[in-house]
Amino acid sequence: MTNSDSGEAVESGTFHELILMNHKIRETEHWLKIAKTRRKWSNLSLAFGPLLGLLLYAMGWLTVIPWKAREAIYIPGAPAAVLLIAATFWLKTHPGYPGKLTIGKKRAYTSEGELEISLARLREERKEIVGKVKTNRSVRRIIYKEEAFASIDQLRSESSAYRRINNALQGVLIIGSLAATGAAGLATQLPWVRWAVMALTFLVGISSGFMGYFKYKERSFYLQQTADAIEQEWEAVEVHIGRYKNSKTDEDALEEFVEEVHRLKTEQKKRQQNLEQPSDARESAD
Repeated sequence: MTNSDSGEAVESGTFHELILMNHKIRETEHWLKIAKTRRKWSNLSLAFGPLLGLLLYAMGWLTVIPWKAREAIYIPGAPAAVLLIAATFWLKTHPGYPGKLTIGKKRAYTSEGELEISLARLREERKEIVGKVKTNRSVRRIIYKEEAFASIDQLRSESSAYRRINNALQGVLIIGSLAATGAAGLATQLPWVRWAVMALTFLVGISSGFMGYFKYKERSFYLQQTADAIEQEWEAVEVHIGRYKNSKTDEDALEEFVEEVHRLKTEQKKRQQNLEQPSDARESAD
């Protein structure tokens, strides 16, 4: 075996090692995302479970509310409070990601801290592997092009999450406003309806405030817009249409594609930072 063949074999093995390392990093990132999601749900259940229980308990002392109305609230409310409290106990006593290994009859759980440490270690190992690989500019651009398609899925996933939140708050806003208007007409005949009107008005105010402050609709729109733009560029460079139809070589088209995708990602980050600023700061920046 010549030195060139030996070098190519070593480089091929290093590339394979780099692919496996990227897979481990994505897998660990997925586990960490699940662990964080479980922590968020545990905090939500911890907040709403006891609160719902206290509201149901306080409602039992309000004699102004007829028993039939309280019964209609207790039937779905009591099981929901119990389930939220049980979920809080389970998630708080079993934090982290449910691991694949089992210890006896119990499943092993990996904490967020352990996953973050493992992820940091894998990224450091990946840097060492990348340092061993002598990749030219063309190969790095091809890798960037293939990773752009994964960025499309990530942007659309985030956009869908913000869209669901916005739709839920918009639904509460519409239904709550109509229900509060209708209940206000009955408040003169049924005094206990005033409590329902106050609760509905409170929910409508919270929903409106969250939608106005966090800008869920705008976040979803910009993320979806960036994902569509990157996908359009990705399809255009594949068949050499649009801005790439005059490119003399595939290398020139790939270079222009990398520049355009980088520009789109940079603009998306700027929009994200602009949305996170207060309203007066956004107006002054504009």
